[in-house]
Amino acid sequence: MSKSTLFLCCVMAAGVAATPSFASSSFQNTCSQINFAYSGNSPTLTAVCLTADGTAKPASLTLQGISNQNGSLTQGSGASSFQQSCGNIQITANSSSAVTLSALCRTESGSSNPTSLPLNNIANNNGSLTQGSLTQG
Repeated sequence: MSKSTLFLCCVMAAGVAATPSFASSSFQNTCSQINFAYSGNSPTLTAVCLTADGTAKPASLTLQGISNQNGSLTQGSGASSFQQSCGNIQITANSSSAVTLSALCRTESGSSNPTSLPLNNIANNNGSLTQGSLTQG
C-alpha cells in the first residue's frame, strides 16, 4: 500500500474527509423581520432583505431536509418533515452569524423535547434568500 493510499485510508477512517463543513449564514446582517412561516405546507424562512441599491424587499426560502428524529431536529436532504411533529417553531438570528431553528418536537414515547438546529449557508443575494450547498472539509 502506498503512503498516499495509507494516509487517505487513515483520514477517511477518522471521519475527516466525509465530514460536511457548514458555512455560517450571513443574511441576518442585511435582513430584518426574520421569522418562521408556512408557504402552503412547506416550512419557510421569511425576512425583509436589502437589495444592492438599499431597497427593502420581502424574501423567503423554503427550509429543506430538516426532520424530527426522536425529538431532535436533524439536517438531511429532500423535503422537510419536522413541521408535522414539532410545534412552537421559531427562528432566531443575531449578527454573529448564528441563525437557529428551535421547536418542541415529539419523541417516540410521545413526550415533547425542546430542540434546535443551526441554519447554515443562507445568504442575501440582492434581496433574495439563497442557500448554498455543503462543502466537504
